[in-house]
Amino acid sequence: MSRTLLLLALVAACGNTSAAVDADPFAPDADPLAPDASSLDATPSVDAAPLPEQTARLRVVNRCAQPIWIAHSDNLAADQNVALVTDAFHDYDIPAGGLASVRLWPKTGCDATGHSCLIGDNGEGGGKPCGPNGCQPPFDSKFEATFADTASSAETWYDLSLVDGFTLPLAVRPLGNGTNTGTCVASDCANLTLDACPAQEQAGLDLRVTDPANAATTIACLAPCKAWNYPAPYGEGHPESQDPGLHLCCPTPIDPQSGNCTIANACMTPDACRAAGDPASVVHTSYVALVHARCPSAYSYSYDDEAGLHACPSATRFEVTFCP
Repeated sequence: MSRTLLLLALVAACGNTSAAVDADPFAPDADPLAPDASSLDATPSVDAAPLPEQTARLRVVNRCAQPIWIAHSDNLAADQNVALVTDAFHDYDIPAGGLASVRLWPKTGCDATGHSCLIGDNGEGGGKPCGPNGCQPPFDSKFEATFADTASSAETWYDLSLVDGFTLPLAVRPLGNGTNTGTCVASDCANLTLDACPAQEQAGLDLRVTDPANAATTIACLAPCKAWNYPAPYGEGHPESQDPGLHLCCPTPIDPQSGNCTIANACMTPDACRAAGDPASVVHTSYVALVHARCPSAYSYSYDDEAGLHACPSATRFEVTFCP
């Protein structure tokens, strides 16, 4: 599970999130595999009708060419597994007094009840109960936020968490006074597509998750940590304390401030995790390079705060679009 939600309430500042990327080293091959009818179709809709004015603090929009179901963490008092056909949207009622650590993600290929999905049944919130084959890794593309009291001077925090992996491309647009300043900027992950998911990662890890009905179709991209530590058939089931898992997952079983959080103690401080001078660091993985190239304002690993964490005015509204 991402540590991002903890950071949302604790981190006071972060670096510039709007850096441009001049070139994409992960451009797909000239003739990528074409998905079949059972695959995850992220092709955006064409000539979509404009949406009505948004007054809710959170709106989710489906611009994918197929239906999706929206799941969320249990602390959000709203219907689970809301079905959205192409170009549909759903507004969520966020209390004016605020709400901490909200997580939201898309599900696809579900039955009429929003369960038994191709992706999204991860055992949390609307991803439970898991199907007959057990829970999927939490590899879903996630929107996370801590909403401040609208009457306060506190900040609302948001991020796109790709710490565990990604599925559908997405974009987040902050709305209201004070947006598009500082780190309160839009995040566009429209180009973060599954055809670029690394097949050869550190330790020979293949990050691609394929459709059980069609092994030629990738339905999710695991983060290196999840490919290392999640049980089969998705990952290799190794402990995080065993390298390269220690560097890929950056576990912190010991308080980093104690001075005892060391590699020898199977603990990685935030600074150790993101140390560019360490050739084993997760920052040198193909996965992190891919996310930074195609969505430089999202979290690509646990302590990717400078890229991923955004601070907005307390009353900011958010439009989250899948397949933008």
